[in-house]
Amino acid sequence: MKPDFRSKDLLRSLLSPSVWFDVYWPASRKYFFGLLFIGDVICILIALFLTQNFGRRWMRVLAALSAIPGSLAISGLAAANISFYFQTGAEIHWRQAHYFHRDPAAIKTLLTGLTGMIIVEIAFSAVAWLSTPYLYNGIWVPVRILNSTVTPLFFWKRKTETGPRSYEQVARQEWDEENNESEAMLGSSKSPQASHSAQPSLLLRIVVGSVAIFVILLRCVRPSNTAYSFLSQTVIVTPFKKPPVHQQTSSIDLPPLEGDYSWLYNHTALGTPSKLDWLPEEQLAGFRDWYAGSNDSGALHYDPNKDPLKISNLDQSILGPLRDALTKGDINIKHVFLLKLESTRDDVFPLRKESHLVDLIRESFSGSIPEEVEERLANLTWNAERFTNTPSGFDRYDVEPYGGLHMTNAYTGDTFTLKSILASTCGIAPLVVDFNREYLHHMYEPCMPQLLSALNSLSNGTEVAKKSDDYTTWPWHSTFMQSIDDNYDNQNLLIPAMGFQDKITDKTITKDWENKDGKAPEKFNFWGYPEHELRQYFSKALKHSEKHHERLFITHLTGQTHHPWDMPPGQNYEELIHSSVFNHNKNINRYLNTIGVADKWLGELTEVLEEHGVANETLIVMVGDHGISLIEDGGITPYDNPHVANFHVPMVFSHPQLPPINIDGRVTSLQILPTILDLLVESASLDEKATHAIKDLLPLYEGQSMIRELVPEKDGNPDWQFTVMNTGATWLALRSANKSYRIVIPMVPDVEWRFSDIDSDPHEEKTLQSFTLPPLLEQVANEHGEEAVQWIKDAAHVAQWWVAENWDRYEFVPES
Repeated sequence: MKPDFRSKDLLRSLLSPSVWFDVYWPASRKYFFGLLFIGDVICILIALFLTQNFGRRWMRVLAALSAIPGSLAISGLAAANISFYFQTGAEIHWRQAHYFHRDPAAIKTLLTGLTGMIIVEIAFSAVAWLSTPYLYNGIWVPVRILNSTVTPLFFWKRKTETGPRSYEQVARQEWDEENNESEAMLGSSKSPQASHSAQPSLLLRIVVGSVAIFVILLRCVRPSNTAYSFLSQTVIVTPFKKPPVHQQTSSIDLPPLEGDYSWLYNHTALGTPSKLDWLPEEQLAGFRDWYAGSNDSGALHYDPNKDPLKISNLDQSILGPLRDALTKGDINIKHVFLLKLESTRDDVFPLRKESHLVDLIRESFSGSIPEEVEERLANLTWNAERFTNTPSGFDRYDVEPYGGLHMTNAYTGDTFTLKSILASTCGIAPLVVDFNREYLHHMYEPCMPQLLSALNSLSNGTEVAKKSDDYTTWPWHSTFMQSIDDNYDNQNLLIPAMGFQDKITDKTITKDWENKDGKAPEKFNFWGYPEHELRQYFSKALKHSEKHHERLFITHLTGQTHHPWDMPPGQNYEELIHSSVFNHNKNINRYLNTIGVADKWLGELTEVLEEHGVANETLIVMVGDHGISLIEDGGITPYDNPHVANFHVPMVFSHPQLPPINIDGRVTSLQILPTILDLLVESASLDEKATHAIKDLLPLYEGQSMIRELVPEKDGNPDWQFTVMNTGATWLALRSANKSYRIVIPMVPDVEWRFSDIDSDPHEEKTLQSFTLPPLLEQVANEHGEEAVQWIKDAAHVAQWWVAENWDRYEFVPES
């Protein structure tokens, strides 16, 4: 049975010739191909006009002032597009250019692609130098024919010519009897030039005129399809083209779809905040909505009882093996470390012998991995094996599990690093806008550091609490640590906005070495220092906390595994995958080497915990900020890349006293914060007042707790899981916990809808794509059936409602 949108398409096609032309003459699409170059042809004609030899000097100057910058801009934009695509596998969306941050880190990142752009620009210049005369003269031929065809239509009434139609060339020298070759006597060596070129033949004019009329006709009947509009843009116009008005004010543009969604569109999840009787009178950061008079209209806050998408699992039982460990009272959580693992794919944490990636490695060695390479691979992610309790499968000694929960099907909340940090640390969805703008708006739930500061306010007095030997009464101290630069896209403003009391960055490391009158260690590249340089800061924080009776919440972002995957100074790359003569596996080899460096750093961190005697009292949460589709499509960045490899990340809750448990349900990094809170309560790691406060706050977060049985569906409604895609306002990815389907929804007109079934196509080799939804629904109906079609319709409506709701929660007003 065909989708129900067929009848509506029939009605539209009868009322619109262009739709009829496209729907009922599929072959017409190939005729539209030439129309994609109309903008380029117009651009060429303008350039042709500007480069002619004007009679007046001032006109030549004005033409040069227009033509030279214009040609440089066109070649520069084209070179940037080509070099960016070859380097990243993605296209530049020039509409985002005005958001580009000009901080030093961003400029340095941009400069990494400068070499490729210069090479392309040089190639353009060389080809232009050789071909311009021929192209210029060649373009004049059809222009002259078209001109001679069109001009008579407008100037059909000609004046009577009173003089000869042509004049012979005047001799340039007097007659010279001694010069037998005299031009005046013999005539020019070239044929006399006429003042008017000879008219093109009638046949040529008919052919060129017919082609022009046919092109105009096709343009008139061409469907108003987003794909045609996008592909027709010429490069010089693209950066300045604004989206249609409806695209500026509406997040997701949907065609009419049958179904009753009044349960969704007639609701909002914002309401009056529930009363928290334990809040102090002095307003706490992150708790604005709970304080009366915080704004003129009255504060509104996220209310899970009003959220039509919210599914709670707090009424579910704790996972069996974990429940037994909690009952014994062996699990103590004094400190919490949240580690964000830069660009870490799930299949390298750990690297597994029976995986798509290792199959690729094996193939690079002609089917058999050399023994020395296999030994390197076996030891590459040794610590990840411990944390996940997942054997690598290589022939080697067994690894003793560290203990903890391993989420095998976890997706990131955002594929943009800073937004991903927010999702994990605050338990909220990032703002659906380009780049880091959350700190400028109302982050609608307290972040973890703000929660812990609120718990500090409940103690009878910080100094009194510090004197107790009961760590559950100790105050919390929050620190953000990274050994790399924090200026990229205003990260230095986001960190304090989330409530962190201290931060350690590359500047801290440099300054501390300068104060010691010593030479700072060498940076691994422009991003900053290797993670190893943070060891002393972790050690110092733990030493201080034990001495002063404080509990630590440390969020740590790694940086070594970020492109361009440089090794720490003094360390060399090892061959982990074979590269051909063209070195096409070079990036994969570099990436895997840095994954090994990152794994060793995780081992160092556990050594630090053991040195200070707190390994059995520290919960380590590890999660990738995003993946990288380097293996599948060569992508070196998740920028506007919808491939599933950019979303599937490792997620682990590690603690030596936790039993090893694999959680195979579909989860997201938004669930990290509520899971930490639930685990602190259930392990009795909080005092009575703090426990009461956390029990009040825990239900307010959207994500389910992962220490309990997950609820993938309730009353026919699935647990929808959103991922905001890098950079934030181009695509929105969506899946549900009860199905293996995945859809990527465009929020701008120049990218496609994308559907896949991860169970049957785990590497997304057979995705279905379309610039508009109806054709995609037809493809899905043929490939996956009506159930998948209905799922897409539901997902599209849910996404449209959710994006508008997301803006309301952040109190963000889109530009109109």
